[in-house]
Amino acid sequence: MKQFLTIITFIIAPLFGGGWLFANTSQEAWKTEYPSIEANIKAPAFNKKEYNIVKFGAKPNDPKFLNSEAINKAIDKCSADGGGIVVIPAGVWHTGAITLKSNVNLCVSEGATLLFTTDTKQYPLALTRWEGIDCYNYQPMIYAYGQTNIAISGKGTIDGGATRADWWSMNGDPRYGWREGMDSQKTGKKGRELLLKWNENNTPVEERKMGDGYGMRPQLVNFYKCANVLIEDVTLLRSPFWVIHPLLCENLTVRRVHIQNDGPNGDGCDPESCKNVLIENCYFDTGDDCIAIKSGRNNDGRRWNIPSENIIVRNCYMKNGHGGVVVGSEISGGYKNLFVENCKMDSPELERVIRIKTNNCRGGIIENIHVRNIEVGECKEAVLRIEMTYEPNEKCRRDFPPVVRNIYLENITSKKSKYGVMITAADDDTNVYNIEVKNSSFQGVEKNGNYITGKIKNIRFANLYINKQLATDHQPWSQAMVMSEMKRTPRAWMLDFSNTPKWGYTIGLELESFWQVYKQYDSKKIAGYVLSYTDTIVKKDGTILSYKISDYNIDQINSGKLLLKVYDETKQDKYLKAIHTLYSQLENQPRTTEGGFWHKKVYPQQMWLDGLYMGSPFLAQYAAIQLNGSQSVFDDVANQFLIVARHTYDPNTGLYRHAWDETKSQIWADPVTGQSAHTWGRAQGWFFMALVDALDYIPENHPQRNDLLKLLQTIADGVIKTQQPDTGVWYQVMDQPQRKGNYLEATCSSMFSYALLKGARKGYLGEAYKQAGEKAFNGIITNFVQKNEDGTISLTRCCAVAGLGGKQQRNGSFEYYISEPIIDNDPKGVGPFIKAALEMERM
Repeated sequence: MKQFLTIITFIIAPLFGGGWLFANTSQEAWKTEYPSIEANIKAPAFNKKEYNIVKFGAKPNDPKFLNSEAINKAIDKCSADGGGIVVIPAGVWHTGAITLKSNVNLCVSEGATLLFTTDTKQYPLALTRWEGIDCYNYQPMIYAYGQTNIAISGKGTIDGGATRADWWSMNGDPRYGWREGMDSQKTGKKGRELLLKWNENNTPVEERKMGDGYGMRPQLVNFYKCANVLIEDVTLLRSPFWVIHPLLCENLTVRRVHIQNDGPNGDGCDPESCKNVLIENCYFDTGDDCIAIKSGRNNDGRRWNIPSENIIVRNCYMKNGHGGVVVGSEISGGYKNLFVENCKMDSPELERVIRIKTNNCRGGIIENIHVRNIEVGECKEAVLRIEMTYEPNEKCRRDFPPVVRNIYLENITSKKSKYGVMITAADDDTNVYNIEVKNSSFQGVEKNGNYITGKIKNIRFANLYINKQLATDHQPWSQAMVMSEMKRTPRAWMLDFSNTPKWGYTIGLELESFWQVYKQYDSKKIAGYVLSYTDTIVKKDGTILSYKISDYNIDQINSGKLLLKVYDETKQDKYLKAIHTLYSQLENQPRTTEGGFWHKKVYPQQMWLDGLYMGSPFLAQYAAIQLNGSQSVFDDVANQFLIVARHTYDPNTGLYRHAWDETKSQIWADPVTGQSAHTWGRAQGWFFMALVDALDYIPENHPQRNDLLKLLQTIADGVIKTQQPDTGVWYQVMDQPQRKGNYLEATCSSMFSYALLKGARKGYLGEAYKQAGEKAFNGIITNFVQKNEDGTISLTRCCAVAGLGGKQQRNGSFEYYISEPIIDNDPKGVGPFIKAALEMERM
């Protein structure tokens, strides 16, 4: 059985082929944008003077007496006096339309019920919007236009009084009480159809007058063009239409509100073209969407062109409803910056958790939606639902394609649904992109996966488990490779095809990249895998299994970077002891006459480009963390790069040769320069990565930092010069690209992609280098990454090993480099591939 089902018709970049273009990471938005939005939302304060409606002629518990006049007089007087609290005392108060004014807090006391009449004559026409279209309709039951500092508060109840015998039947559906001959929005004057036509034809708003015979139900609460609004503690029941409809409002707080509404189109709270909204600690049990964010429909939405923005939803409970938190469908003005957290949703009648619905009548950009820490018992259809084809039979111009982008869900748990993620994108345009679901678990998924159709790009599922199986489609490349390697090698010490646990630079390189994936995606499983290796290799007394300091092999230093990361996480003293041991090797490492580290004790007076990666980034990091930024050690780090650069640079190609022999006596060394004969791709890759990593720790004011930045530029220029224009990757022997037998090689290509991307991200290199790094990564995916039948991926065409001299008498010739074995999943390629993937994912 397949563990993950995805139905796809047209998918662009089904994993990462198109490159990642996220504007901001969700983590950054939660840390910076969320607090800023929260700080801008402040509930209004009111004078303490009270205006009891009884003193204005109100009478309780009399169905034949409407208190509208008395309540409105109290509101007018309170506002005229400079504001205060209009008190609805305990009892049932029958009423018609209420109009709220500035500086008034309408307080419905505990034990009080405002019960609205179903007599349409009590609701004169008022300017509002109905399903996102401007019009004059029955005045909403509690209405305010252009007011400032207003509130509805108290622990009482506001009851719209709607039933299937009156308001709800006007929906025109027999399920809600409509019968032949009754007025409704679908029959008689066909109010909804007419309103849609007026919108399409740009009929002036002053001519769009509804009322009797049109069947258009009013909202329970509608605040239009208001600022500094509070709705707090009340219970809202039986609305004819939408319950709370803030329209073109700014600075709105909805807090501890209990909403129950079983009627048609019974949305709970619909902020429309609103800015800075907080909805918290509320309960929703609705006949439609619990929260639905709007910004106008079609022509009217585009005419106003005012998005809803900066909305926070937190600590709410959603029971029944078409959707928990919804954006759309009347969203032509667009939407940006939604933060939803710490909510619970659970009901067999709750259809979706997070829903975005729109179509090509609407237009508009929906972006920057951040959702975290949501607990779902069950929902009918999907946890995340994106519909770009909503209401396909709507009569409208259809040349306004919308855009949905930058949607992030994290730590979402669900116990039952039909699908996990369901996306219905357009078939002709790629308007859905940058969608991420991570660190989430969807259980009880009936279809055993997701349903995704249409053109999308940049969608990723990181640590998403569906029915207890890791979702492997749309995983980030970094995580996909890590999980593949962990499946191939169930014990970390078995990496690099090892039969016994041992200390080595290749395993350290790969596991360091694993650790970075753990940090990016918070995968405890990956962290445990890495720690199982370091705990095995480093003994309690800090000694390192199979390590011999007397070898003075600089390769043995590289894995110290992994230990620095593990020590920072665990604070186990044994790791710090091991780290100090590695530093002591470098303190006594044999050197050339200019101070360059020998590659190994058995390779005297030789500097290899490989060795710069093995020793220098560790040394720079150690100096910064353990030696309080030792100037002399940073000097040493810088000199290592500058010495080897002087002696390995080939001015004819702009590249760097594999190695340099100070004695000029090795079989591979030129008798005049001491250089090896060729530029081997992986050696240049080691050099490039070493410098881009070491620069992270070398201080900005270090006297040789500019020299190192110039060197990085030179390395990068040579790399870009030899990048193959058709594939975006590089040859094994870089200075002989067209020579027969040469081949495109994965490890060096991964190293170059990583170094270019990181160098650009850190500001060491310019935009052109970032583009080259992206092209390289996409070329790696196309040319080297293989999807296997067991769901894993492999990095193919890796040069297994190459060196110079030694017992093997490796002569450094072209023929030698191309003769070495070519294998899959060599750690020297897998580690840099994962690092490059992470760079793509961070952008």
